Amino acid sequence: MKNPCASFLYLLLSFISLTSFLGCSSEEEQGGSPTKESDTVDASLRIGVMPKLVGISYFEATGKGVREAGEELNINVHYDGPTSAIHEDQVRMLNTWMAQDFDVLAVAPNDPDAISSTLRSAAREDFTVMTWDTDAGPENSRRQIFVNQASNEAIAETMVNIMVEGLKEQGKPPAGKFLIVSGTPTASNQNIWIKFMRARIEKEYPQMVLLETLMPGEDQSKAQEMTTAALNSHGDIAGIWGLTSVAVPGAAKAVEDAGKSRKIFVTGVGLPSSMKPFVESGACSKFALWNPVDLGYLTVYVAHHLKTKGELAEGTYDFGRIKGVVVKDGQAILGPPIIFTKENIDDFHF
Repeated sequence: MKNPCASFLYLLLSFISLTSFLGCSSEEEQGGSPTKESDTVDASLRIGVMPKLVGISYFEATGKGVREAGEELNINVHYDGPTSAIHEDQVRMLNTWMAQDFDVLAVAPNDPDAISSTLRSAAREDFTVMTWDTDAGPENSRRQIFVNQASNEAIAETMVNIMVEGLKEQGKPPAGKFLIVSGTPTASNQNIWIKFMRARIEKEYPQMVLLETLMPGEDQSKAQEMTTAALNSHGDIAGIWGLTSVAVPGAAKAVEDAGKSRKIFVTGVGLPSSMKPFVESGACSKFALWNPVDLGYLTVYVAHHLKTKGELAEGTYDFGRIKGVVVKDGQAILGPPIIFTKENIDDFHF
């Protein structure tokens, strides 16, 4: 709760002397620092950052960045989320955070439409509301800004480019059957990427036939299982995209187990730590992602800016160690995706 320390003792001491005593807090959030007598008002800020779920490597990495930023800014940052990608659990947690009087609510929604009414209610009650990693429609949710890892167009372009280039490196044309392994049906970021990917493929590579998109949720074992079933049903798949940090290693493992490494081109968005074994085995030679540590870090800096300055006008900003962040159309964009290969994968540690 916010600083409650006005007391009789304080009034008595104030009457005796002109010394002012700063308030105290017994609460220390994850990533913040204990409140000190010399702290400014920033130390009283309470920012809640909620991932889609906890317990997977991607959101462990974003949590690291969240805590780093909280320590640098000396603010109270609480990082927590549901154990499964269920929007009802996110709603319950948001209601708890509002009851605890958090200042900023930053959410990566599992179901943007389903959670929008809760975010809208929070905004009406003067909480600062924002999204990160995955957006909720600004009109329905009333969120102030979306901290985006990269533009949706850039991610979709990168996915198509890697696939086409990878097939050419194998001496194959961009033609045949292709599979997309996504996350949940309500994940707006993946759905938008797929939309842009489909549009470009239809226009530039009409001989690439997209099979029905698989939706294993945020579950690597299920992604592997569903990919294996697709491989058994379609023996002539030319390429596979995994569009989550658990989908692409799941798909790569299915291809590897089927003995089709270097025969089916696998790519997607994945963590270097999860994908390194498959890069080394040849099941995946190239994939992409942004830096999830930086994404969590940027989210906290943007939240702090919104709460302390009230708005974030369009322009280019430096937030801590992250320079040149473009703010446009209601989004703060981390930057273009990073492409990982055998040559550079050891340079990244997330």
